[in-house]
Amino acid sequence: MSHQNKTVTEQVQEVAQNTWDATKNTAANATESVQNMFSAGQEKAADTADKAGRAVKPESEKTVGDKAKDTWDATKNSAQNASDKASEKMDEAGRAVKPESEKTLGDKAQDTWDATKDAAANVTESVQNMFSAGQEKAADTADKAGRAVKPESEKTVGDKAKDTWDATKNSAQNASDKASEQMDKAGRAVKPESQKTMGDKAKDTWDATKNSAQNASDAVQSKVQETQKAAQSKTS
Repeated sequence: MSHQNKTVTEQVQEVAQNTWDATKNTAANATESVQNMFSAGQEKAADTADKAGRAVKPESEKTVGDKAKDTWDATKNSAQNASDKASEKMDEAGRAVKPESEKTLGDKAQDTWDATKDAAANVTESVQNMFSAGQEKAADTADKAGRAVKPESEKTVGDKAKDTWDATKNSAQNASDKASEQMDKAGRAVKPESQKTMGDKAKDTWDATKNSAQNASDAVQSKVQETQKAAQSKTS
């Protein structure tokens, strides 16, 4: 029977049936979606609980299955991190070549976040480097102090090698410091007085003081040598 030949009642019934079928389908789809979400949530919760249990379990008590799951978790994490990193890099590259005028608020927010992360990472890395350097310096100082008070007869080949290395480093550092000092002095010597900073003038004063002390020391040593020579000539 064609649509035109149907009575008004039949047409209304058909529309109502179609609407009901569509409503049932929508409800069924929604129910299935909720069930899937609930099942996924249950699996996620069970997986999280299992992972937490394995995390606190001593390695010696882990079964082959536990170790296999640990390996799988590590593999998944590594793959996910690599995927996230790749997506992040692609997004970053896309925004880098996009003209500022075409950037959305989301792009600009992400740019700001990237800059913030980079700055924070740089600060963290700098602090870590300083901390590592500080630890190495402290360990080196403690080792040097230990060798300084150790009798030569008790020193190992390693101790003696370190002593030699310390002496070499000190000699090189002293030579470097001396060269820097001479260059600085030469620079100040040709700098007009009107252009000298307070630091320059302080260094000039210190140089003059050192020179005066050195001259006095040289004079004393010269006098001592003269006296020794005179005494030797009288004895002979």
